[in-house]
Amino acid sequence: MRTAFIILVSLLVLTSASYAQLFGNAKIADVEIYTSQDKVVAGSEFEIAVVLKLKPGLHINANKTTEEFLIPTVLKFSSLSGFSFGKVLYPKAEMKTFAFSEQPLAVYDKEVILFSKVSTSPSLKPGTYTITGIVSYQGCNDNTCFAPTEDSLRLDIEIVPPGTAVTPIHQDIFSQKPAAEETIQDASATFTSDELKAKQVIEKGLPFALIFFFGIGLALNLTPCVYPVIPLTVSYFGGQSTKSRGSSFVNALFYLLGIALAFAALGLISGLAGKQWGFLFQSPWFVVVISTIILAMAASMFGAFEITVPPWLMSKLGASREGIVGALIMGLTAGVVIAPCAAGIIIGLVGLVAKLGLVAKGALLFFVMGLGLGLPYLVLATFSGLLNKLPQSGMWMVWVRKFFGILLIGVALYFILPQLERLYDKLGFLLGLLAIFGGLLLGFLDHESGYTKTFKIVRGVFGIIMIVLGISWTNGAIHAKPSAIDWIHYEHQTIEELATGDKPIFMDFYADWCAPCKQLDRETFTDARVVELAKSFIMIKVDCTAPDESIRKLMQRFNVTGMPTLIFLSKSGQELTDLREIGFVGPDKFVQSMQKALEAP
Repeated sequence: MRTAFIILVSLLVLTSASYAQLFGNAKIADVEIYTSQDKVVAGSEFEIAVVLKLKPGLHINANKTTEEFLIPTVLKFSSLSGFSFGKVLYPKAEMKTFAFSEQPLAVYDKEVILFSKVSTSPSLKPGTYTITGIVSYQGCNDNTCFAPTEDSLRLDIEIVPPGTAVTPIHQDIFSQKPAAEETIQDASATFTSDELKAKQVIEKGLPFALIFFFGIGLALNLTPCVYPVIPLTVSYFGGQSTKSRGSSFVNALFYLLGIALAFAALGLISGLAGKQWGFLFQSPWFVVVISTIILAMAASMFGAFEITVPPWLMSKLGASREGIVGALIMGLTAGVVIAPCAAGIIIGLVGLVAKLGLVAKGALLFFVMGLGLGLPYLVLATFSGLLNKLPQSGMWMVWVRKFFGILLIGVALYFILPQLERLYDKLGFLLGLLAIFGGLLLGFLDHESGYTKTFKIVRGVFGIIMIVLGISWTNGAIHAKPSAIDWIHYEHQTIEELATGDKPIFMDFYADWCAPCKQLDRETFTDARVVELAKSFIMIKVDCTAPDESIRKLMQRFNVTGMPTLIFLSKSGQELTDLREIGFVGPDKFVQSMQKALEAP
């Protein structure tokens, strides 16, 4: 009974410890390298497999990560004369959700096998050659991400003359090699939940995908993105002279074609640009550009300037504003107004086309989407004669334009407000956006008559200055970080030097690649109770992203093995080991730890 009790207590202690404390400095994974043959004939090919057996409960990031700051799993071989290393095949990633991430992450767990084909030169002389390389990865559990790890690889290969018999080995491993169509580009590509839904639609076949994209185009008419196009369409077709129904229908078709071509360009750019195109829509600067365009459209509704097809362009094309070329260009204008805005809403479709590299198919699908979007305008433009039955030009038209101007301001807010929730310096961001818009409007878009040539130059210079200041203010606001807690950033000082006054010390060991660290900054360190209690502490942040010798010594001193590691020191400088935490800690629990640290002698 006594032995069973001891075993039970030991198991409880082990399972209650964090993985970082459990493993200490042990490896996240056991790594082995294998060859597909016992020997290799000079001039032939063979395969290499690298097997990572992960510790229970741990995972590593996939080769293609869903977050830019996460460290991917990468296999690299050192160059060796007479040997040519092929593309590394990574396994298909699994999408899993963890406590430190709101979105599913692409990971590998349990056993991970990486494959590569190797070609040898016929001129290689018989003998033993050593292949070396490195496999790098980042291990995590459900709450903690550990420091990136690199394991060195070494494999001895015996090269034999032509005609020598060779024997396949380790076939149980190499039989798990993914099929040709499951290479790194396809198998380990990671998608968001919206992109996965769209991918399933596309995989059902082109006809089904075309119907789906056409329906999405129709649905876009219910979004704020179409507001700028309604007055544009009404003013363009309503302002034309009375025409036959057939003539109006032809012009409307070319107007529709222009919208569809603008969307086809969106699909083409997405397919050509790849994954980087999707990142564009995550940037605050995308919101700045889109909002500025929409605010400029609103200003035009209030009479700041008129949106028309440039006369020089119409003259060059040899067509009147009312011809089919004019209708096509106005359709392109409408499409250009809608496409960037719509891309922010249909980001799943844009990202999917980008990640799959669907160039021609992506252009076709988005062209059909543009047709669906423009269908109501085909009807509106065809029956534009009905507009002529309304009371002719008068103050009611001015009122309608201003009404749409107010709607457009609302659209701009639709994009700005969600972005503000992610920014710390909200006022700076708004002032910067206002300066950019003001400089653009007052310096370049205002075409009122009566300005002298000198004043036009002056207002242009003023506009440039305002835009530059706005960009500077906006950039500062985007990169601004909360400063409610008076952090001391560790820079080679000793803890004794930092421990000034009769206050306990808190140390946050973090890294830029650490997702739980970002969650900690976002949720815990912004809590009002934590901010208030922090005034009674010496709050120290230690950046372990790329530790130098001084930081490594500090990490060794406090046995830091995972990120984030949260350590409390009493007023006397002793670590309060019962308060140590590894991984994300919510505000409630962190407040309790802070209160205990204040009560410690």
